[in-house]
Amino acid sequence: MISPFINISINFKGYTDKKMNKLSDLSPNKSVLVHMSDYLPVDGVILSTKNASIDKKGLRKVRNTVHFAVNQTVPPNSIGLSWDSKPVGIIAPLDGVLLNNPKKNIIGGQPQDFYIKDRVNLPEGTVIVRYSNRVPRGKLKIVNPNKIDCLKNTKGLKIIETSDNVRNVTNNYIEELGYTRLDKLYAKEASLPNEYVDIDIEKRNSDMNYKQYLLNSKDINKIITADINLKQAWQNMANVVGFKVYKNHQTSPYGKSEFLIDSVNLLAKYNNSWEDKISTFNVFTQKDDVVKINYKKDFLNVIDTITADLQPNEELSYNLEKFKDNIISSQSPQEALDKLAQEQKIKPMGEDIGKIRKNTPANKFYDTISSLLDFFNMANSR
Repeated sequence: MISPFINISINFKGYTDKKMNKLSDLSPNKSVLVHMSDYLPVDGVILSTKNASIDKKGLRKVRNTVHFAVNQTVPPNSIGLSWDSKPVGIIAPLDGVLLNNPKKNIIGGQPQDFYIKDRVNLPEGTVIVRYSNRVPRGKLKIVNPNKIDCLKNTKGLKIIETSDNVRNVTNNYIEELGYTRLDKLYAKEASLPNEYVDIDIEKRNSDMNYKQYLLNSKDINKIITADINLKQAWQNMANVVGFKVYKNHQTSPYGKSEFLIDSVNLLAKYNNSWEDKISTFNVFTQKDDVVKINYKKDFLNVIDTITADLQPNEELSYNLEKFKDNIISSQSPQEALDKLAQEQKIKPMGEDIGKIRKNTPANKFYDTISSLLDFFNMANSR
């Protein structure tokens, strides 16, 4: 009888053509999209947060994009999010994803945050790693997807179970499938030590130890060259595939539109008014001045910047122009949100953001919204 368990180290033959020897080798047929999740895909489809939750709980988030990292699992990022506890890791060949999904849905981004709109139809050759405490440590178990209810109607998917850390196993499995870890290849070209391999780029660049390492590095030119090579390779693939390159999700119209809703929701929970006052220090009088805030005006300006960044016929997760009209015509932020919920045929947003209290200082609150919407740096950072 053949054992259902296999060692983590597996020799897959026939995948050598998927390896990259240098960053400039980056291409769709040498790339996989990696997605960490709490849930298995249903019938081979990953739904965006909006589509997945709209029928169950109403719209808790307006995010209609599904996010991946390329040739690596998404690393813990600069705002503290970690995927180490996720029970499901999905590895999907990029060339297959491009064939299985509408081109208009392939948005783009960066290698550590690549996003596709609405839903993602997983292609044959996709590997799903999921946690199971029934599997011995250090072993993997191959499972027939047809025995899993939500995967009965799929074809060509492979299910691997593990009791080890799913994110680590998923990272290892990328290489077992014959692909090259992009973070490792970058570190090799940049001559970076291992501690800077599996790490979010923004988090790494803001780390004081990394800044000190750069100051003392004798191979700073290698780091600069690796940065240029990765940026150029990514842009080349964007040109071939036809996706957009954004500095990060927050600088894309999709991210900005999400933060817009979050901020209006935050304001509704704070004082549910479009106006407030803050104290600012006047350097000339050496006294505090009281300044009136018009949040409605700020939000409308943000909508204009998002609209200017959209391509013709490009759609977000909600009608931005209608929401603009809602803000103009509504007496309060909550009224604007209720109108949006009615138009989208969803439940009103009831999310508790930051447990805002009525006595929150206006200055602190305004800084929070300013940070979310990036009022003072609206230039398109691509």
